[in-house]
Amino acid sequence: MDEREVLRTWRDLFHGNPTTPETLAKAEALLEGLSGESPLHLRLANELEDLKKGPPVRKKKRSARRQPS
Repeated sequence: MDEREVLRTWRDLFHGNPTTPETLAKAEALLEGLSGESPLHLRLANELEDLKKGPPVRKKKRSARRQPS
């Protein structure tokens, strides 16, 4: 599989689909098909690590409390 096919398959895995253990395993298998020195391998490996961590945690904004008049 060449890099273009890997990238297309990667996008198909994650675009609009939930991130499941099976999806992550498929993504890892795609990375194994790329050379470790490939810039695409490095980029996708970083994306995969971020995906494994889960969605970013957003802090809730604290609304300013208004003092009663």
